[in-house]
Amino acid sequence: MKKSLGKIFLILFLLYSVLEANDLASYKLSANKSNPFVKEAVVVTFEALQKDYTDNMMFSLQPKKSSDYRIVLLSKQNDAKQKHHAHTIFTYLLFPLSAGEITVAFDLTIRTASDSAIAQSVVDDHDDSIGVNTHDTKIAIEPLILQVQKLSKDTALVGDFSLKEKIKQTTINQYQSINIIYTLEGVGYENKSFRPIHKIDGVTMFFETNTIYAKATKNGYKIKREYIYALSAKKSFTIPAVEIKAFSPKKREYYTLHTAKHDIHVTKIDTSKLLDNEESPQTKNILSSEKIKEFFIYIFLFVLGYISAKLQSFTINKRKTDSKELAAVKKAQTAKELLFVIINNHLENNFADEVALLEDMVYNNTNHTYNTIKNKIIKRLK
Repeated sequence: MKKSLGKIFLILFLLYSVLEANDLASYKLSANKSNPFVKEAVVVTFEALQKDYTDNMMFSLQPKKSSDYRIVLLSKQNDAKQKHHAHTIFTYLLFPLSAGEITVAFDLTIRTASDSAIAQSVVDDHDDSIGVNTHDTKIAIEPLILQVQKLSKDTALVGDFSLKEKIKQTTINQYQSINIIYTLEGVGYENKSFRPIHKIDGVTMFFETNTIYAKATKNGYKIKREYIYALSAKKSFTIPAVEIKAFSPKKREYYTLHTAKHDIHVTKIDTSKLLDNEESPQTKNILSSEKIKEFFIYIFLFVLGYISAKLQSFTINKRKTDSKELAAVKKAQTAKELLFVIINNHLENNFADEVALLEDMVYNNTNHTYNTIKNKIIKRLK
């Protein structure tokens, strides 16, 4: 009995709201698609036209939040041809996120204000003005119903996209890093969690995105985004080939985005052999009697001048190099930024423990004391 009374009350309320709205204004809610796929772009249009010409009229429309869809306002167009003849068109971009039947609901408020109220607001337009005094009428409008088609579970992208990669070199030494950039471009649903590649065993990875543009249009988001990776390792590794399954609502078909795999060759540097092979022969040449005499004469003549200047210059240059690294570390505000600084300056082998902690914070959301890690690095760089 209580449920029946509740339904009757709701029907009467909706009927009253519609009748009241019909007295004040006429409106129409529509969509360009009734059975879209999940994450397919849908254009929703709401048009309101003033019917009661007594006062000034304004329309406020707010979509209700729901996990079943994502919706953004594309435009709000006022087409009033004359006074007291308000005509407003709202255009929204909607992406359904759930398969099956979904309900897209809106809250409509009609605001009216007399000419005298608007005139008074102009007179009172100062810092403590409260604005136009309006009479607000909330209207219950019939929601939009969509029948949404499901996609294959392994579909990563919805829209028409291309994916390209750019890598400058495939051979590095153990103290260097490889930079590879993937560029995603096209129109469709903006999947902010998309990643071309994921963690590679034995590889220190830093990742960031650079959004060149991501603009909402009637066909979906027009996107160009770079996925930038810096990779370093102690031994050779492979950047895997990328195969991304996507769906084109425009063509009503699935397709796959491909990029090639890259074998990265990492060479090791034996510093002890370099010293033995390159410096020893030079030392033997220097250690002749004539060379020794010339060397000591050179020192006596220039020790107070030339050599002192060189030593000062070397010290200053070294301080400049150190201060550059320190400045970069000090500027880092997050674990992600600090990890990038260490990798970019090839310091990961000197701070292996700190890198492990930072990676744990960035990729596993583990709580470590960021300031403690940062201060340890700063002290060791000084």
